[in-house]
Amino acid sequence: MKAAALFAGPLLLASVLAAVPAAAAPADVAPGAPGALSHFDLARKDCVGTAANRSAKVWFTVAGGVLSDVYSPTIDNTNVETMQFVVTDGRTFTHLQTRDTTYTTRALDASGMSCRVTSTPRAGGYRIVADFLTDPRRDSVVVRVRLVGPAGLALYVRLDPTVNGNGGGGTDNGGADDATVDPATTALVSTDTNTATNATNRTYAVPTSMALRADRPFVTASSGYAGTASDGLTQLDATHSLATTYRDALHGNVVQTARVDLRDGAATLALGFGRDPASAIGVAGASANTPFGQTRERFADGWRDYDRGLRQPPGWLSPKLAAAYRLSANVVKASEDKTFPGAIVASVASPWGQAVSAGATPNGRPVYFGSYREVFARDLYEAYTALLVDGDLATARDTVRFLFERQQLADGRLPRNSLLNGQTAPDTGGDQLDESSYPILMAWQAGLGGDAGLWPRIRRAADFVVSHGPTFGSERWEEQSGYSPSTIAAEIAGLVAAGAIADIHGDHASAIVYRATADEFQRSIKGWTVTTSGPYAPRYFIRLSKTGDPNAAVSYNLGNGSVTADQRSIVDGGFLELTRLGILPAGDSDIRASLPVVDRVIGRQTQSGQGFYRYGTDLPGSEDGYGDCYEPDPTTCPLTGQPWPTANSGSGHLWPVLSGERAEQQLQTGDRAGAARLLRAMNAYASDIGLVPEQDWENPDFAASPYGTPPETASIGYVNGEGAGSASPLTWAQAQQVRLTLSLGAGKPVEQPEIVRDRYVEDGPPGALALTVDSPADGTVTPGSTAHLTGATAPGARVAVSTSPTDVGAPTTTVAATADGTGHFAVDVALGFGTNVVTIGAERGKATGYRRLVVVSTALPGNAVLDVADPAGDDHGPGTYAYPTSDNFHDGAFDIERFQVIDAGDRVFLRTQLRDLTPTFGSPLGAQLLDIYIRDPHASAFSTAAPFLSRNYAIAADSAWSSRIEAQGFADGVFVDAANRPLGTVAVTANQATRSILVSVPKAALGQPGTGWVFTVALHGQDGFSGDRARGFDHTPQPFLFGVCAPGGTSPICAIDPGTAPKVVDTVPPSGIDQATELDPTRGPVTLHGVPVP
Repeated sequence: MKAAALFAGPLLLASVLAAVPAAAAPADVAPGAPGALSHFDLARKDCVGTAANRSAKVWFTVAGGVLSDVYSPTIDNTNVETMQFVVTDGRTFTHLQTRDTTYTTRALDASGMSCRVTSTPRAGGYRIVADFLTDPRRDSVVVRVRLVGPAGLALYVRLDPTVNGNGGGGTDNGGADDATVDPATTALVSTDTNTATNATNRTYAVPTSMALRADRPFVTASSGYAGTASDGLTQLDATHSLATTYRDALHGNVVQTARVDLRDGAATLALGFGRDPASAIGVAGASANTPFGQTRERFADGWRDYDRGLRQPPGWLSPKLAAAYRLSANVVKASEDKTFPGAIVASVASPWGQAVSAGATPNGRPVYFGSYREVFARDLYEAYTALLVDGDLATARDTVRFLFERQQLADGRLPRNSLLNGQTAPDTGGDQLDESSYPILMAWQAGLGGDAGLWPRIRRAADFVVSHGPTFGSERWEEQSGYSPSTIAAEIAGLVAAGAIADIHGDHASAIVYRATADEFQRSIKGWTVTTSGPYAPRYFIRLSKTGDPNAAVSYNLGNGSVTADQRSIVDGGFLELTRLGILPAGDSDIRASLPVVDRVIGRQTQSGQGFYRYGTDLPGSEDGYGDCYEPDPTTCPLTGQPWPTANSGSGHLWPVLSGERAEQQLQTGDRAGAARLLRAMNAYASDIGLVPEQDWENPDFAASPYGTPPETASIGYVNGEGAGSASPLTWAQAQQVRLTLSLGAGKPVEQPEIVRDRYVEDGPPGALALTVDSPADGTVTPGSTAHLTGATAPGARVAVSTSPTDVGAPTTTVAATADGTGHFAVDVALGFGTNVVTIGAERGKATGYRRLVVVSTALPGNAVLDVADPAGDDHGPGTYAYPTSDNFHDGAFDIERFQVIDAGDRVFLRTQLRDLTPTFGSPLGAQLLDIYIRDPHASAFSTAAPFLSRNYAIAADSAWSSRIEAQGFADGVFVDAANRPLGTVAVTANQATRSILVSVPKAALGQPGTGWVFTVALHGQDGFSGDRARGFDHTPQPFLFGVCAPGGTSPICAIDPGTAPKVVDTVPPSGIDQATELDPTRGPVTLHGVPVP
C-alpha cells in the first residue's frame, strides 16, 4: 500500500450521502483571482491508459493515487493537474485523497491499460474504489467510483485543471483558464482558447474545453481559484460542507468542486474534451450515460485485439512476467500520438512536473512543458526495437517514416528531439550522432531499405554521420562530448546498414564510403576508449575519452552538481552497445575485463535486485547528478528528496534500462539465469501495475514531506528498490523489458542486426587496405571551388571520394575511381564554401581502407552585399568587461573581426569571424551567443527590443529590426519577425579553420538584402541555465560569470549593479559610432546602432 503524495496541491472530490439536500443557487463570479500558482503534476505514474484505436484522442494517468495528467487531443497537451475525491461526514472530518489516505492499484484487465485505485483513510472506516479508463468511442476519460463505508458520508470531486497545457495563477498567471458550472447539466467546464505558447512551432495546438459530468447531475457544484477562500476544498476543510458556491471563475488557476450523487452507492464520471464548451459537455454526457460495463468491455476488446497480433512471451515465463511483457508492449504502443503516426514520446510523464510552474510566461507567452512528451530520436529507436521484435511492424515502420519525413533536418542530421509534428521544441538543441545513425539501422531492419522515397533521406543522414563522426556533439547522456563507445557503436551499425541500402539503389560509390568508415571506426574503437593507465584494472572501457586518447590525464565535471574527475576514473556500461549491435563478440577480452569494473564502480544492490548508475567513479555518491537530491552524496543539491529542476542539481540513481542492457550481454555469454534475474529486478522496480521508471531509488527509504510543503522542495517519498521521482513509465524502459523478455526465449538479443554481426563477428572483421592521400594536404585552405585529389591503395581497388560542405549544409557529392596497376588513383572533387570534409574509401573484396581530410574553400558562393571589419581586441563591451575566469573561456572567443552578408542565390549567408573559436563545453559554438538584428526597410513592422529585457539594451530607432536571428551551440537557431513569430529554420555552423560562425538563411524567408538594409550584431556569452540564455555578470569576473570590470578597476562603470550591465561583449558599430561609448551604461539606456548596406 502506498501513501498518497502528501504535498500534492491538485485535488478531486465527490459527494456520497443517503439523503441528498437541495443545492443553493451559485453566485456568479468567484473571488480570489487569479489563485495560487499552478504546477504540472507528478511524473511517477501509478498507471496510464488510452484506447487502442486512433480515433479516441485522450490519455489518462494516475499518480499519487489520483487522476493526474490527462492529455488531449495530442499526447503532449496536458489538461489536468489533479482530480481527486474528498470525503466528509458533514460534521467532524474532511479527508482529501492525497493528504489523508493511502492507496493500492491494480489492473482492471489483462492489457494493464485500465486500473483500479482503492483509497483508505489512515484511520480506516471507509474505502474509495475508483476505476479508470478511456471511452474508445469518444475523447473522454471515464471513472467509475464507489464509496464503501457507513451511511452519512458525502463524496466530493475536486478538479484542478491545466486546460490546454498550462494553468495560470501566481504573479504571471500564464495560461490562465476559465471555469463555469453549466446550469443545464451541472457539468464542471473549464476552457482555454489560447494556442500561442513559447513552443512557437506547435502549430497543431487548438482551443480546448474540458467538461466533467456524472451519470446523474451533481448535487452541488462550484468554481473557484486554487488556494483561496473560493476553492471548494477550503470550504470543505473549514465547515465540512459546500454551502457557498460560485458559477464562474475567470482567467486564473481555477478549481472546480462538486458533490456526487451516490444514492446507489456508485457513480460514473466522465471527463470529456472538445474545441468549445458545448462539445465538451456533449462528449462527457455521452460517456457518463453509457453503462460503464459496456465502455469497459469495448476498451478491453480493443487491447485484446492488439495483443493478439503480438509475439507471445516464452511459455515457461511466470504469469507475472508474462503480464509485464504484455503491459510493456502496450505502454510502448500507447505512447504514440494519434494525430502524428510514429510519434512515440519518451514518456507519458514529464520529469518532476509537480515542481515546474504551469503559470510561467517564458518569452512573454504561456509556458509549454513538453519535456519527455516529445519525440527523441534515440528513445524512438529504443521504442522501435520493441515494436520490431514484438510483431507490430506497421507501427515500427511509422516510426521510421516519422524520423525521416518529419524530424530530419535539411543537412541530414536528426535533432535531439522535436515536437509531435517533427518541428523544433523549446528544449531542442545539441547534436548526438547516435540519433542520426539509429534511424538508418531502423529503416534497414524494418524492411524499408528499398523504399525509393526514403533513400535520399537515408543517404543524407549517412553522409552527415560520415562527415561528422566519430565524435560530434554529445554522447547518449547528452552531457559530454568525446569518443563514446555507445555513440560510435550506433554510427558503425547505421553505416553498415547504409552501405547495404546504397547498394540496393545502385549507389555503389556511397556504399564503399559508408562501409569503409564503419570499418575504420570498428578498428579504432578500442584505441579511442580503452584505457591502459586507469585506476581500476590493466585494461577497461571508460565512459568516453575527450580527445580520443583514453590514457590522457584529462578531467571533466560529471554535471548536475556532481564532481570533477579524471576521464580514466569515469565508467559507464555504454560499451555493451558494441556487443548488442554485433560489432564486438560478447566474449571479447576487453569487454570481459570491463564488466567487473562496472559492477564494482557503478553497480548497486537494492531490495529489488541489481542496478546500475548511468556513469560515475569509485567515489561513493559521485554518480551523475540528474535525479532527486540525496544529501550524503558529494553533490551541490541542498535538500534530500528535493526535485532536480529546482536547482538543476541532484543525485543520480539507478536506471532499470541498464539492468536490461547488462542482461542482454549475459544472454550472449550463455548466462540465461543471470539475465532472468535482471528481468525480475526490472519488474520489481516497477509500479504495482508494472510501469518501469527511468530511475530507481537505491538509498535508504525517505519519507514524503508534510502536505502543503512547496512542491519545488518537497520529497514525494522514496523506497529502496522502487521508483524515484523523475519519470515513470519511461518508454525506453518498457521497450527494454519487451525485447529482454523475448531475448530470454531466443537465448540472444532479438533486436541485434544480423547484417552488422555477420560483418564483424561471424566471420571476423574485414581486413584493412593501405590507403594514402598525396594531395591535397589535410587542412588545406584554397581560394578555388575544386580540388585535385591523388593517392594510392591496393591495385585494382575500387575507390570512392565523398565531399561534404559542412558549413553551408550543401549536399554531399561522391565520385568514384579504380586504382591502377600500381595502386594510384586521382579524382577531381567539387568544394563548397567553407569547410569540406573529404572522405576516401577503398574496397577490394571485403577489405576496406579509409582516409579523411578537411579542405577549406574561401571562394564566396555569391556576392558580398556587406563586408565590414571590426577592430581586434575590443571584446570588453564598454571597455571594462572581463572574461569569466574558467579555462573554458578562451581569449578572443567574444572578439568579432569581420561581419559579412553574402547573397548566394536562394540563400543568404551571414558570416561572423572571431579571433578565437575553440570548442567550449563540447560544442564548436559552446561559448558564444550571437544575435543579428536585420532591418528590411520594406517590412511592415519593426521592433527596437532585445529578446529579453534582462539583456539590458535596445536597438536604435534607425536600426529597428524586422527580423532577428540568434545562434548558439546548445539550441537551434532562432529566426523570428518583429512580433517574435517564427519565420522558418536557419542553419548555424562554426568553422574552426576560419574562426567563423556561419548562418544560412532561406532568401524566401529573409528577403533580398540590398541598399537601405541594416544589420546590427551583438555578441555575448551563452548560458543555458539563464532565463535570457545570456551569461551574467558579477562586479569582477567569476568562473562562469563575466566581470563588469577586472579586479582593481576604477571606471565609474565598475560601480553599476551587475544585473544592469548590457549583455554585449562585442558589436559592430557603424562608422562614427564608438563602441565603448555606445555600450557605456552610465550614460543612460544602452542603444545599439547597426551597419547599413551601402
